Amino acid sequence: MCHRPLLALLLGFLLLNSACVTIPPPYRSTPDYALRFADIESITLVPPLVSVFAMSSGNVEQEVQEWSDAANQHAQAAVRARVDAIGKTWVPFAGEHGPRPDFRLGLERADRAGPPDGAEASWLLFESAKEAILRHTYDIANVFPAQMKAFDYTLGREAAALLGGTRADAFLLMIATDHVPTADRQALIGVGTLAALYTGGYGGPGATPAELIAALVESKSGDILFFNRVSMPLSDLRDAKANKALVDLVLKGMAR
Repeated sequence: MCHRPLLALLLGFLLLNSACVTIPPPYRSTPDYALRFADIESITLVPPLVSVFAMSSGNVEQEVQEWSDAANQHAQAAVRARVDAIGKTWVPFAGEHGPRPDFRLGLERADRAGPPDGAEASWLLFESAKEAILRHTYDIANVFPAQMKAFDYTLGREAAALLGGTRADAFLLMIATDHVPTADRQALIGVGTLAALYTGGYGGPGATPAELIAALVESKSGDILFFNRVSMPLSDLRDAKANKALVDLVLKGMAR
């Protein structure tokens, strides 16, 4: 009995201490980000990789190109609006097409496919850097505190090839994915939800939130100045308003 006041005092101290811990922002940026971002006057968007899939009840996904194209257009419009809103000059992408290599080659074309060019190689390097950033600064089980504090990732000066001739101080790279449940999957979700009311446990298909990854890269150095990943449940990238909400969320913190 005599130890209870001491235990209560200790618990109170721990709760107060935990409340004072600063939660890191969802985005990652270089230590000198504010200074370098202030020097940026113009920004462009490299054609993003946007993929919208139909997800069946058996967890089989199939990309619907029409959906992906619509979501891509919405994302580009939302990014332009965001760049204008933060007071930077928007520069339209001058290249003829995006820099991503096409791995969906038919057998008859596979033998004729050459090595990736400079822009394609830089995009592949970005995808590798993305995985490293997610693993080292987002994954709780593998996070590296040093990488969180001294965020330092670069694509090198060669990454200027991603600009496709566009004259801009910095460029955005984006990858977006969304999975739209098919009618049969929606039916199973409904059944699982109703069953959960009686059993107390949900046994239906899992949620398929939309995810968006964005990186701001300095053109002259290839350094990744800003990186963020967001995921939003019950969203639909095919919808212009929902798409803009996700873009605004992923770019929140870019201007500060």
